[in-house]
Amino acid sequence: MLRILPFAALRTMEAVVRLKGFGRAAEELNVTQSAVSQHIKSLEEWIGHKLLIRGARRTVPTETGIRLAAAVAEGFSTIETVCDELRGHRPTSHPGLLVAAPAGFAYIWLLPRLLTFDERHHDVPISMSTDAWAREVSNVDTDVIIHYGAGGFPGMHAEQLMTETMAPVCKPEIAAQLSGIEDLSDFTVLVDAPLDSDHEPNWDFWAREIGQPLPAFRRKRSFAQANMVIQAAIEGLGVAMGRSTLVADALKNGTLVHPFDAQVVSQQAYWFVCSHDALKSKAVQAFRGWLHAEAAQIKAGTV
Repeated sequence: MLRILPFAALRTMEAVVRLKGFGRAAEELNVTQSAVSQHIKSLEEWIGHKLLIRGARRTVPTETGIRLAAAVAEGFSTIETVCDELRGHRPTSHPGLLVAAPAGFAYIWLLPRLLTFDERHHDVPISMSTDAWAREVSNVDTDVIIHYGAGGFPGMHAEQLMTETMAPVCKPEIAAQLSGIEDLSDFTVLVDAPLDSDHEPNWDFWAREIGQPLPAFRRKRSFAQANMVIQAAIEGLGVAMGRSTLVADALKNGTLVHPFDAQVVSQQAYWFVCSHDALKSKAVQAFRGWLHAEAAQIKAGTV
């Protein structure tokens, strides 16, 4: 008889190791970081070994943790393969395209613009999945990924969609009180909670690029998604690091402004990713062409 295994905790452990952090695992599994932490704690107690070394900015798996996560991933991969084969014998469940994209990009940039796509392509309905860390079309229902990162998609079609600049943003009333970067110590700083890598565009990266030190942030408020950070800035809760793609509309209508002139080019970009077979689809080609046209307007500063 098979022993009853803690499958939920094992799945959580695999996600934390693969995604290199509690925040990203919580987003993928659609649970709180507290729930992720509790799963890991219960699994460590059940198995009798330390699985993760928790740091202030980074979570590192132990040798035992790496071994266990690899075994779980291999098992899930086998299950996924069988399920894909079984599902392949039935018609696809959606007539249009399913697009996976980071939540901030989907809510702030993509969804408000989809009306123009619908007007031109009535026969290609777009459905959205807000998967911040999707890197491969492993799900048979996912047609296109809009990935935010530094690139690298072996075996897939990938092309850069948009680059970004970044600089602090806030309400005009707050900007009027900021005469220099050192004044940030007197205001609440809004940050993305999942940004736990030195390679992510964040406050430290911006400061290094402009060659000025940051003051000690006395008050900091963290959010799990980029769209929540921007909305908090719009509501006047503090100063956020504004990524140009996500704050373009707010800057245009004046709800947000740059308190400082210094803008830097982000290390990250948005990528259009799909399988080589999917690229042959007329629906995917239509969506791809529309995305590039919308991105070109952003670059030209017309929207």
